[in-house]
Amino acid sequence: MNNHIKTALLNGRLVLLLGAGASYGCKSGTGNDVPLGWDLAKILAGAMGEPYADEDLSDVYSAAKGTLGSQLIDIFEANFKHCRPSREYIELVKYPFFRIYTLNIDDAIEKAANRLPDRKFNVKQRFDRITETDQFYQTLDYIKINGDINYPTGGYIFSPQEYGTESALEPLWYQELARDFFKYTFLFIGTKLKEPLFNHQIQKYKLKTVGTELKSYLVVPKLSPLEAKSLESSNITHIPGTLTAFIDWLAQEFETPPTSQDILFTRRPELRTGAHEPASYVSLLSGVVPVNRASLSLLIQQTATSPIRDFYKGFKPTWSDISDAVPAYLTKTRKTFEEYFQEKTPAPLSFFLLLGQAGAGKTTALKQIALKIADGSDNNVYYVDEQKDNILELVRELDKRNNSPYYLFIERISDIAHKTAEIISGAKSNKAIFVSAENPSIWDARAKEHLADYLTAQVDISHLADLDADLILNKIQQYGNWTRLGKMSLKNRRIEIIKKSKKQLLIGLMEATSGEGYNEIIKKDFAAIESDAEKALLVLSGLAATQGSPANEATLTRALSTLGYPGDVFGLCQHMTGTLKYHNGNVTTRHRVYIERLFNLYISPEYLRDTIKAYINAFTVYQFPIVTKVSRNEAAIYKKLVNAKSLKKLLKNDEDKVLSIYAHFEKLLENEGLFLLQYGLSLRSFKKNKEAFEKIRIANQAFPESPQIEHALAQQRIILATLEEDEVIAMAHFNEAETILKRLDSSDIRVFDKYPIITLSEGHVKVAERFQGKNQAKIVAKMYHDQISRDRNLTKNIRVMHTVKSLAKFYVTGTWPEQTYEDYEF
Repeated sequence: MNNHIKTALLNGRLVLLLGAGASYGCKSGTGNDVPLGWDLAKILAGAMGEPYADEDLSDVYSAAKGTLGSQLIDIFEANFKHCRPSREYIELVKYPFFRIYTLNIDDAIEKAANRLPDRKFNVKQRFDRITETDQFYQTLDYIKINGDINYPTGGYIFSPQEYGTESALEPLWYQELARDFFKYTFLFIGTKLKEPLFNHQIQKYKLKTVGTELKSYLVVPKLSPLEAKSLESSNITHIPGTLTAFIDWLAQEFETPPTSQDILFTRRPELRTGAHEPASYVSLLSGVVPVNRASLSLLIQQTATSPIRDFYKGFKPTWSDISDAVPAYLTKTRKTFEEYFQEKTPAPLSFFLLLGQAGAGKTTALKQIALKIADGSDNNVYYVDEQKDNILELVRELDKRNNSPYYLFIERISDIAHKTAEIISGAKSNKAIFVSAENPSIWDARAKEHLADYLTAQVDISHLADLDADLILNKIQQYGNWTRLGKMSLKNRRIEIIKKSKKQLLIGLMEATSGEGYNEIIKKDFAAIESDAEKALLVLSGLAATQGSPANEATLTRALSTLGYPGDVFGLCQHMTGTLKYHNGNVTTRHRVYIERLFNLYISPEYLRDTIKAYINAFTVYQFPIVTKVSRNEAAIYKKLVNAKSLKKLLKNDEDKVLSIYAHFEKLLENEGLFLLQYGLSLRSFKKNKEAFEKIRIANQAFPESPQIEHALAQQRIILATLEEDEVIAMAHFNEAETILKRLDSSDIRVFDKYPIITLSEGHVKVAERFQGKNQAKIVAKMYHDQISRDRNLTKNIRVMHTVKSLAKFYVTGTWPEQTYEDYEF
């Protein structure tokens, strides 16, 4: 064994594949040794009454299937079921492997794992859906690719015929095995890898993607020189030994087996602050950064050799950038800190908001203020840098951990505006001080109605102060590209910064340092990428960036494979320094503004369509509903990829291209409620209302408990009612819709900040006007106007107020403002 294997284990990058030899020392339920290949062949030959003459197990097994029939199952159960695990297996499962593949069908590993009550252990059959790797390394997935004695109906893979059949069917875990081989360090134990299925999948993946295998190892007692050379061609090194030798080596290297937390803290050292806490606490605080210089030092990644920092290439600021004062400390940021936080502690449940357009520097300002507070205050400061849907649980936990008020910084408050408002209005914390940022339009549309009443202070940082020019220039001279600006006079430098940044701070910095327009910068960057695989990875990562989420390596690997490119995400990122960043299995790219312009100007809709298909396809390996089986960030990306409004925008309203994506996955995702709903909404957006109704109706039948789907179905019924010539049919549609919407409204169920009462009021007026005349429609409009206006909480919402004004205009003038039905983002 060697240090490479140890490092791979400690970094969560080591995968095992166990062959028959690994089960040596295990006992069957009858007390005999679990038979290895040649022993099993002898047993089967004896059961058939035939002499054994060293035939291959596959040949003997093929004969036995035809001769022994159901007796074959009894023989297998006697030899492979209810096993007593070997010492080696008992020790092996104590180590935090996240995936172990096996060619064996016995249940010895399962029995060993069951002795560890705190170990999360899943047995996967070759045809099961893929499960996302546990990001906390608490779960071991044990994948039985040749069958499972406890699942005989799934069949066993021993004969050439079965190898051929399964290769044709291509179970999902066979494909995942091939991808993993090109992504992780593999340790093969107890097999010489003369496995047709394994080799078939590896070669198929290699031919498709032109991939290069990572360094892996094979542990068996001996190989011939030619066998060893053959394996070396696949970057597999032979280590003479057995599972016993591997276990003994692990015992020498580790006094006690490393835990899942040890792996987690190696990959994410910032979480070490909770090292002695239960796993649930570590999970809850994932993505929550304790802001102080000691904790942030654990986050600091090794910087590149270039003195030009990525921040001045268009990336969001890292904590390393903030600690090193790489971004300029701008006037509005400084004044905000001095007025509200310097040498003072706001009251608990205060809520401070920074507003700014995309690229205005909101993240930079938030992080700078957070660190300033931490440097000058005894109060703890926390920064939430990933999507959190459990904000109340987080606040309750932080309340327990803090004896005094603490600051909670949240980048995108609109995602959790309603829940944050509940915390403040219900006084569910007596210590949390909220500081956040948001885009003004998103704040108005999604968050203002919930949080406006609780604002302590609001600051717009969209525009620079004149004094900021010198601050920015000093930082560019230190950390940015100074070549062009250095040739100008100080006066012209100031003019250049202020003039360029009037459009947008991010764009201004890029244009001022390069001397080129932002669009031209993006065009040159993309043209300079020579590898098709690297371009694909940039576009895939960019799709994730438009949702504000990092792209996960595992999903990217599958998407790249679908496109026919190597899945070595880490290796590709190494060639794209300055464009992509790889960290802890995630890939981030430049600011969303950069990506959106890249897509709009330089990526063809055809290329974007095919890339989106590949990305969606990468999610189809998971169980349904997909968003509950993946991480929060991955769920956000998937929802964005299938969202009707998002696809329409990305593909520039091209009906054929948008609908071709949905049609491509219509069968594969026929049980995925979110996909079906968005398919229906997309059809609606292209005026294909009857087809939309059918898709949403099917979604409702599959998921009748979903209020989002119910709301969409009711809305679609109203649309059909307004288009229907037959009053009987129209009123049947409307009555069904009215029943649903009234029930949703009385239950206070909203659909992503949209109210059932909006849909019902607008729809009822239009149906009444069509079939009962304008006067009756005016009466209906007045009724809804008065009902909605009485509810103060409703009238805080911009969309609701638009409806109130439309209703008022209609009952006064009899005319309805031009309006199309919204494509709700569920």
